[in-house]
Amino acid sequence: MIERLRERAPNLAGMKVSDSPWERLEPYLVEGLDVFVGAEALLERGLAAGAVGAVSGLAASFPDAVVPLVREPSPEAGKRAAALRAELQRFPFHAATKAALGFRGVPVGPEVRAPLRGLTDEERSEVERIVAAWSA
Repeated sequence: MIERLRERAPNLAGMKVSDSPWERLEPYLVEGLDVFVGAEALLERGLAAGAVGAVSGLAASFPDAVVPLVREPSPEAGKRAAALRAELQRFPFHAATKAALGFRGVPVGPEVRAPLRGLTDEERSEVERIVAAWSA
């Protein structure tokens, strides 16, 4: 597929790849193509195999979880970011990310656009707990 894209768009320089598991991401790591990993759980392995960075949804609300993973990839940092992402993904992710930003002091409203849904009061409390645990 990459070769067909390059034929049609010779200026193709890079792309974000959010596929997982690893076997679905790996084929994109070809010479001459800058790949940015979207799945935090695969970021460490992707960087070791030639990816150049990340485009991370988690980094929007927890840059302190993702930046160290990009700058100095380690299994520990990878596991920590993947665990945090998994915790937040139990909820509508966009709404959870916005709530986390709010709990971290960024003035942002809780609204999300349709067809996405906001958090229930119970989910919002759980996201607040996750943020508090991360910050501890």
